[in-house]
Amino acid sequence: MASSFRVFSVACLCVSAIACVPLGGFEFELEPQGPQGPQPLLRGPDVTRQGWEQILLDTPCNRTARKNLRRYASTAHMAGTAEDLEMAEFTRDKIRSYGLDAVIKPMDALLQFPVSRSLDLLDAAGRVKFKAPLIEDEISEDPTSGTQWRNMSFLAYAASGLATSQVVYANYGRPEDFDVLEQQGINVTGRIVLARYGECFRGLKVMNSQDRGAAAVLIYSDPADDGYTVGKTYPDGPWRPATSVQRGSVQFNSLCAGDPRRAASKLSPEEICGHAEDDLIPSIPAIPLSYHDALPILKDLGGPTAPASFRGTLPVTYRLGPSEGKVRLFVNSTKVVSPIWNVITTIPGSLSAADDQPVVVGNHRDAWVFGAADPNAGSSVMLEVAKSLGALLKAGWRPQRTIILASWSGEEYGLLGSTGWAESEADGVLKRASVYINTDVGVSGTMFKAAASPSVGRSLVRALAKVNDPVTGEPMDKVWTGKLGTLGSGSDYTVFLDHLGIASCDLSFAQNITGFGAYPYGVYHSIYDSYTWIEKEADPLFLYHVTLAKIINLLVFDFADSDQIPINLADTGKALQSYVAAVRDSHHHAAVDFSPLMVAANAYLNAAVAFHGSDASARSSRNDILGTAERSFLDKQGLPRRKWFKHILQAPGFYLGYAAKVFPGIDDALENNDLESARDLIRKAAALIQDAAAKISGALASQSMLETLQ
Repeated sequence: MASSFRVFSVACLCVSAIACVPLGGFEFELEPQGPQGPQPLLRGPDVTRQGWEQILLDTPCNRTARKNLRRYASTAHMAGTAEDLEMAEFTRDKIRSYGLDAVIKPMDALLQFPVSRSLDLLDAAGRVKFKAPLIEDEISEDPTSGTQWRNMSFLAYAASGLATSQVVYANYGRPEDFDVLEQQGINVTGRIVLARYGECFRGLKVMNSQDRGAAAVLIYSDPADDGYTVGKTYPDGPWRPATSVQRGSVQFNSLCAGDPRRAASKLSPEEICGHAEDDLIPSIPAIPLSYHDALPILKDLGGPTAPASFRGTLPVTYRLGPSEGKVRLFVNSTKVVSPIWNVITTIPGSLSAADDQPVVVGNHRDAWVFGAADPNAGSSVMLEVAKSLGALLKAGWRPQRTIILASWSGEEYGLLGSTGWAESEADGVLKRASVYINTDVGVSGTMFKAAASPSVGRSLVRALAKVNDPVTGEPMDKVWTGKLGTLGSGSDYTVFLDHLGIASCDLSFAQNITGFGAYPYGVYHSIYDSYTWIEKEADPLFLYHVTLAKIINLLVFDFADSDQIPINLADTGKALQSYVAAVRDSHHHAAVDFSPLMVAANAYLNAAVAFHGSDASARSSRNDILGTAERSFLDKQGLPRRKWFKHILQAPGFYLGYAAKVFPGIDDALENNDLESARDLIRKAAALIQDAAAKISGALASQSMLETLQ
């Protein structure tokens, strides 16, 4: 994609025919000539459908997207604060102004807020030789950077307390990094761990450190990962400046998502997650650091020189420790059960309750500070989607299937709002939901990124083909790589896919840096994630906000108004084959037989191809299969060690937290060299997939018999 803006349409882009996470892991590439099956059956003349689609393409507007983002990013609005309630009311009122029925749904959740913290580096005599400022610098070019939150960075759910000890350096804080320390004879027990951001979720860095006996954890941003090594730093470029701090939750998110206390539920964390509250959050203090504040501690480290894979790009010899002096860390935070506020908008469908298969679209609204990119670029996009759907309704359209638009709160703490709502609606409106469409960090760059259940991919491609890239003028399906990321965790799709088995996708425009691929953007979770950063570094003309709104509009329309739900089971079958090959090849030395799994994947693909290739026309029975197909991959007992995660095909890696592992239970067993469990899980997964294939074949046979009798 071109680096300079060659604008094809600089006008407002509101011509009308009528009147906000880090992904990774396995990628699935859609085959252009793959087993697609027929196009969905459409309702009414094509010309009518084209007219509706034109409204969806013409309504999103860069002026209103800019105006709404400026409003969202005008104040810090952490979950549970008065400012977040203010933003919930703003969101509700905006959506109501478009003629839609939006309501605020409060729920209680366990939150934590910072009171104070300090970090001192002591010499051998116990004297302070460096007192970390723990302050993000005010930047004159960014008018909101003077916020009081610049000296209130913290890690949510970390324990309060005082720790004074030597420091050891554990790279990214993964189990294999601690193994290196152990091999070097470096004891972690009772010491403070210094780890850098990247490669795995921050909460798991603390979990791994705690499991090794650490007294506390410091997590810093190394410029090798999102600072000056990647590109120019803010305000001269988009990447992390020296004093920038990445806040965040340190909940142990690969064990269970949602409120660790389940304050709004009648059930306990043990009943829902299989873990007590204290098992889901740290028992030791932890804080985030800038690389400005981490550098003196790195310089104080002694011990062996760190291996090449441990080294960042700060001007220091990276060593493993322990440090010559001690670090004294004090953390004081307060935990409270507080209301958070979801905003739920419902557009009723025309189908009966027995045939309705709702479409859910969501974005979280709460932010660690201003959250212009994360998440409110997505929130601004969602308002454009709401406005577009309102314009359709005013033009006389009504969807076949119910559409639900959700503005979640509490996502940053651990997907609190979406998880709580979805768990409560599992046997309600979500019992027959057909898809969940998510955007989080909606726009932080210009490269389109999609992660999804493979079955959603064809519908996404159809939407992309009708939307042009605002810079090149090319249809988005030609600009996009065609690679679907595999959904793990880290955003609000988690409960829908991993717990309830609803096909899902997550869409965004991200940074595209030559030689680095798609990085999380450089001011993530800092005070510099501001309106000024978006306008200066991400999307100056708000063209990509509009483009994302158009893509989501068409995707929602396809799912809500096609006679046949646009789920492609054959693509799921092809993905199954690639998943089996991936887990088998990554553990090719293990003495286990993967053939039952591949036989099951082949059976599923064959059944899916036959299903899509049939002429059977019993719409409701076909849609029952298509809309609930993803649920066939749920294991009611859940994955080993984490029963809340029930989807056998993908889940966040146990020690990754964000990035997905395919066949995660099998992969974890093989990682632990537990071959007996791996064999059992292979048999269990193969049986589930064979059952899913039989269900598809049985439905096809029933339709054929019915048509013969008729």
